[in-house]
Amino acid sequence: MMSLLEARKNVPLIVKSVGEGKRDMAGMRGRGGRGGRGRRNWCRRFSNMGIREGSIIKKVSMHPFFGPVVIRVGNCEIAVGRGMASAIIVEEAGE
Repeated sequence: MMSLLEARKNVPLIVKSVGEGKRDMAGMRGRGGRGGRGRRNWCRRFSNMGIREGSIIKKVSMHPFFGPVVIRVGNCEIAVGRGMASAIIVEEAGE
């Protein structure tokens, strides 16, 4: 298992977990009076984009100089920031 940042391009990937990347993202710990809502908001945002555990995605491209990562979810292409991409844990789909 690896984060979306480490995955190869144009290979079908199975989402194993979302919201628990290697990097410590702002708001994930619930500091500053947030009360732990940060993780739920990130998971809800992933779910609204169609990125759920068990779904099949493809990494289309990764822009240089800390640019976004473009992924294909179904028939839609979505650009996500590297912080969000590092929170998506994937595994290559065996064919």
